[in-house]
Amino acid sequence: MNYRTLGNSNIQAGTIGVGTEHLEKADRSTITSIVELAVENSINYFDLFLANPEFRDNFGYAFKGKRDKVLIAGHLGALHIDGQYVRSRDVKKSEDFFYDMLKRFGTDYVDVLLIHFVDEEDDFEKTFGPNGLYELALRLQKEGRTRLVGMSSHKVPVSKKAVENELIDVLMFPINPAFDLTPGDEELDSLWKDEPYAKDGKLTSESSRSLLHKLCARKQVSLVAMKVYAAGWLFWKENPSSIVLNSTQCLHYALSRPGVTTTVPGCKSIDELKAAIKYLTATDIEKDFSKINTNPAWNIKGSCMYCNHCLPCPVNIDIARVIRILDLAREGISPYTLKEYRNLYVKSDKCIECRVCENRCPFDVPIVERMKEASKLFKE
Repeated sequence: MNYRTLGNSNIQAGTIGVGTEHLEKADRSTITSIVELAVENSINYFDLFLANPEFRDNFGYAFKGKRDKVLIAGHLGALHIDGQYVRSRDVKKSEDFFYDMLKRFGTDYVDVLLIHFVDEEDDFEKTFGPNGLYELALRLQKEGRTRLVGMSSHKVPVSKKAVENELIDVLMFPINPAFDLTPGDEELDSLWKDEPYAKDGKLTSESSRSLLHKLCARKQVSLVAMKVYAAGWLFWKENPSSIVLNSTQCLHYALSRPGVTTTVPGCKSIDELKAAIKYLTATDIEKDFSKINTNPAWNIKGSCMYCNHCLPCPVNIDIARVIRILDLAREGISPYTLKEYRNLYVKSDKCIECRVCENRCPFDVPIVERMKEASKLFKE
């Protein structure tokens, strides 16, 4: 398992996590088996937004004796009323359900507290305004009930606002190569229809979603990638995006985006968790998602997808990492990008211009020119 840092903290999250939405009706035995298999494979990040009492009790049982091995991401504003999930902005009810979560999980804190499902501008203003859920989240953090504060969202505009204003440590956001074809303000329900993929214009490396990923990296806001399989939709040949990948390719795509710390693929069975775990031992060939370039909607020639197909480099330059840092620094060098560049084992100025990497690149990136650009930009 590879680990990445959550936000601007010292918390290390495994790159593969567990999404639990499809386990609401699972029995205790299934949930316990999934938690045990995850922990055995060094998976530690669990996203747990559901407030169903039985669901929480089952996970509390499964977490017994394992609290030091798991990171619990809870949600503020996700309730369970009259047997159904309810999204709420009621501060008192949300706080009550938060403490119910702690009790049922058998803990006195969560590692990440996400303000649940903020997509619209008016909801953002209410949630982050006076006496809203954000103030409650900050109070709970001050009281030691959560280590980090974040938000889950499906739209770029409100996510960008939260990140730019440095309001959150973590952003849970859908990331997959099909959704990344669509406008950043697209309604979630429409992403499973044909229309968003039939609009004029092609995806470029500077789409609003891609820019959000880079903004998160610059601001050191951790992206938690959800919908990495698009609810399994990317496995179907008939899906309207025409992009068909397997679970390993989907996970690698998400983990190759700037700013992404972990992924939370949904699983409803041991077999589905095992499919995600296969990523941990997959070869570079098995991780290859470059077939997305055959989709006519993509216009990414010359744009680095950070897939590392250019490697190995004869002088051991981590090419994708250099270009990722360069992309982040185009709007100005920040302390973060400067530190990232200085931490490179081999700097870009060691490039010998052999161009073997360019021959390997499926996206026709002018790698040698990028190395020169990085060397000039970060010249010390």
